[in-house]
Amino acid sequence: MKKTILALVLSVITMFAFVGCGGSSDTESTDEATAAVIASQDLTDCTAVTKGAGYFNEEMGDGVDVSRMAAGRDMITAMKSGDANFAGPLGICPTIVGLTTGTDYKVIYVASLIRGTEGLVVRESTGFETVADLKGQKIGVTLASSGHYGMLCALEDAGLTTDDVEILDMAPDAIFAAWERGDIDVAYTWNPTLTNLANKDGKIILTAADLAKAGHQTINFHIVNTEFAEAHPDVVAAYVRALKRGNEYYESDKEDAQKVVSEYLEMDLDVVEQQMSDVYPGLDRQLDDDVLGNDNAAKAMLQVAEFLQKAGQIDDAKDLDFYKAAIDTTFIEQVQGE
Repeated sequence: MKKTILALVLSVITMFAFVGCGGSSDTESTDEATAAVIASQDLTDCTAVTKGAGYFNEEMGDGVDVSRMAAGRDMITAMKSGDANFAGPLGICPTIVGLTTGTDYKVIYVASLIRGTEGLVVRESTGFETVADLKGQKIGVTLASSGHYGMLCALEDAGLTTDDVEILDMAPDAIFAAWERGDIDVAYTWNPTLTNLANKDGKIILTAADLAKAGHQTINFHIVNTEFAEAHPDVVAAYVRALKRGNEYYESDKEDAQKVVSEYLEMDLDVVEQQMSDVYPGLDRQLDDDVLGNDNAAKAMLQVAEFLQKAGQIDDAKDLDFYKAAIDTTFIEQVQGE
């Protein structure tokens, strides 16, 4: 009898617990909302501050998982397969490749306007000084990346084509290994590999900052799966909130924030300080004309897409309206209004 009464009491308590929480379906929804996967590259930027300081977990809940990947194309593969809900920082090229091949996501934040963290490095002993000197050379590049786009732009501006050089498709770690073996003397890549090569008999002869001045803007984005965003807008807003905190930390105490990056990426602090040379627009700057405002990012995406189509990397560059529709600023606006 006592067991029967106890069972009835527990049953009633359980029933009221579910009623108080809004029912079992709401509980499942909450669980789903906090179980998010972020595909991310380990770049020396404000996203690394966000990750290292634990802001994603603080804002989104303990269910969030940061999946560390080598390159943007791996992140797009994870988004396409459904293995990731968010991705960033993600280069402009893989962002475009994913969009133009049917992966359904929205750009929700600009991680960085790339300047000094990507570039063309040559072995010092070769004596190469300009891009024009590279005719006939093997060049290590990660295909479908912003580095790939930068290399193509550099060649065109120098009056060369891909027929004049040999492009070797390599992930950044493979580029470094090939450099150490002496298999390549030239690479277009990003940090930390770029700086690591420069410190091993390398010389940087061109950066993304030079390309930006020549009209070739490269950008790193944050994206979210469209269906996930529609189902869990509160989680997307929390993601943006976490990015905001990373930017604010860096802006308010750059030295301390760089220590966080150093510990998270297990890199020497002086290397981190050397590598953090891009423009990292905070939440208050996201809608500025040189970031997402005035269709700046959409126009840059179209320009890159047309270049990639011309180079045979994508089949259809789409149009400006396509890229404008791929950018969703509602979460930025929501967090700005808080």
